[in-house]
This record gives sequence, structure tokens and C-alpha cells, in this order.
Amino acid sequence: MKKLINLVLIFVAVAVLVVAAVEFKRLHAAAKTNHDATVAVLKRNAAMKAQIDILNPASSQPMGASADASAKILAKDKADLKKREQSDAQQKEKMDALKKWMVESVRDNSELALRHYASLRSRVEIEIEPFRRVQHLSKEQSEALAEVMFQQKLRNDDAMRAVQLKQLSREDADAISQLAFDEFTSNAKAALGDDLYEKFSAYQLQRPAWDFVGTYGGEMSRVDTPLSVEQASQLVDAIVNACPVIHGTKGSVVIVDFGLTKVDWSAVDAAAVNFLTPEQMNYLKNVTVGYVLSRQYQELNNALQKLGQ
Repeated sequence: MKKLINLVLIFVAVAVLVVAAVEFKRLHAAAKTNHDATVAVLKRNAAMKAQIDILNPASSQPMGASADASAKILAKDKADLKKREQSDAQQKEKMDALKKWMVESVRDNSELALRHYASLRSRVEIEIEPFRRVQHLSKEQSEALAEVMFQQKLRNDDAMRAVQLKQLSREDADAISQLAFDEFTSNAKAALGDDLYEKFSAYQLQRPAWDFVGTYGGEMSRVDTPLSVEQASQLVDAIVNACPVIHGTKGSVVIVDFGLTKVDWSAVDAAAVNFLTPEQMNYLKNVTVGYVLSRQYQELNNALQKLGQ
């Protein structure tokens, strides 16, 4: 009996040892798993921190280092700004010197002066040509208008050259320009009469539209579908009627808030279809005319502005 009890006790002891060994092995495996998991988490955190440091280097630096970096960036920006200002000042100095040289050359060289005045007169002829043709001015009226405009531009040009040579103040130049404008008004009315002069004043305020139509007409001539004078005049009217215009005068300066940037081109098309040929309409609607006054650019810009609202 005693032997049986001893055998049972031995068997129980062995069983306990086996169970203990199994539990110890399980606990060891669990601890290793937890350790591996902890190591993996730490590695992931380290990788994420590295990525954050790459995206925001300042966050990985101590506060003092970040402040130093900001100070260096600010100092560099100030240095770059100073360089740009110096470069702009140098460029302006060069341009002023070039203008002065050109002014002095015209003053001191009679041949250059004659060419300069011929250029001024040519610009006057180009400026009044559409008005002359639309209003059917006589030869005498055209010559008189060109002459009084040339005299006005000549007075203004001489005043501006004197300002550039520091021989005249800006205020005195403005007074001369006002006097030239008053004389032009009086002489132009005498040459054209009050009715035609009012039409010429309106024509000057419509110059951006005339410039656009002039460019368009020139391109149409290159494709063998030129505009007539009547078509050009009607197209200018269509553009002016389709564009909010604020204009007036301030002394001798004509104010035209009219850059063709707010033209309702659908309204222009609706009017133009009555006097342009199909080929001319297609060109007007689908081909870029110039680059500053391009209706296609304006339509794109307007569409982008609406998207941004």
C-alpha cells in the first residue's frame, strides 16, 4: 500500500513538472512575441519620425536650431531683396542715361531731329486715317487736322524732353501740355467745325476698339477677305456698345477706362453677323487677333474667374 502511495506521489510530481514546463514554454513564447511586437512598433515610429523630419526639418531640430535657421532664411531674403533693389536701381539708371542720350542726340543732331519730327508726323497721319476715311474728310480738313495734332504732339514732346534734361519742372511741363491741348481744341474746331470735332473726340475715346479692328482688318487682308471702311466702323460700334466704357477728360489728358477686357463678345457676334461675311465671322470668333486684346484670352480669363468665385 505504501509503495502504491509513493508511486502515485511520484506520478503527480512528474505531471506537475510537465505542466510547469509547458506553461513556462508558453510564457516564454508570449514574452518573445510581445518583445517582437514592441520592437516592430518602435521601428515603425522611428520610420514615421524620419519621414516627418524630412517633410519638416525644423521639427527635428531643437528650438534654438530652428530659430537660427529662421534667422538665416530671413537674412538671406533681406540680402536677395537688397540685390534686386540694387539691380533695379542700376537698370533705371541705365534707362535714364539712354533716354537722356537720345534726347540730347535729337537736340544736337539736326538730321536726327528731322527724322524724329517726321516720325511724330507719321504717327499723327496713322492715328487720324480711320476717322478721315469714315467721315470722308476733305483734303484740306485732313491736312489741317493733322497739322494741329502734330503741333500739339510737338509741344508735348518738347516739354517732356526738357523735363528729362532737367531744364523744366513737371508742373511747368503739365502747364505747357494744357496750353497745347487748349490750342489744339480751338484750332481743330476751326478746321472741322463743332459737329465733326465732337465726332473726332468720340473717335479718340474709341481708339482701343479701333486698334483691335485695325489689327483684325490687317489679318483679314492677308487671307484675301479684307474689311471695308463701313465694316470696320460698324465693328467698332459693335465693340463699343458691348463694352462698359467710362471715359472723360482731365485737363489735356483723355481718360479711357477701356482695355477691351470686359467686352461681351457674344453681343459683338450677334451684331457683326449682320455686316460681316461668314469667313470674316469665323475668323473673328475663332482666330486670336493680336495677343493683348485677344478675345479668346479674355473669355478664358473670365471663365477662370467664375470658377474661382
